[in-house]
Amino acid sequence: MRICLVAAGLVLAAGTASAGPIPMDTPIKLGNVETVCTGIGEGKNDPRWRAYPVRVEFVDASARYIAGAHVSLSDVTGAAMAEFDCSGSWVLFKLPPGLYTVSARLTAATSAPAVAKFQPPQTGQTRVVLRFPAQP
Repeated sequence: MRICLVAAGLVLAAGTASAGPIPMDTPIKLGNVETVCTGIGEGKNDPRWRAYPVRVEFVDASARYIAGAHVSLSDVTGAAMAEFDCSGSWVLFKLPPGLYTVSARLTAATSAPAVAKFQPPQTGQTRVVLRFPAQP
């Protein structure tokens, strides 16, 4: 049986939390995952963001920030946990302990997705850098 619930742009289907573009600098809950799309302008300096143990950054081949990506998060078994669009250059996550995979595809380019595995730290914040190659 498949249950779909649509509310305020959030779609829950078969245990996966999915949303279209999420608002900038606004914490939201997608299923079991708390996330924030940020990293542009004043928003990236918000002291609240230090409370998020995982910071995913989108960068180009020269390590310059890139804004705008479709992000997918899955658990160690490969089960999708969250999927959304972020117009910023950072995504922050609060997650239970475990091993996760994050994948992102730039929304304004045709490059292959960048993928990384990570574990939330017990303390502090870990940076997960997704590097995209230079566009032709």
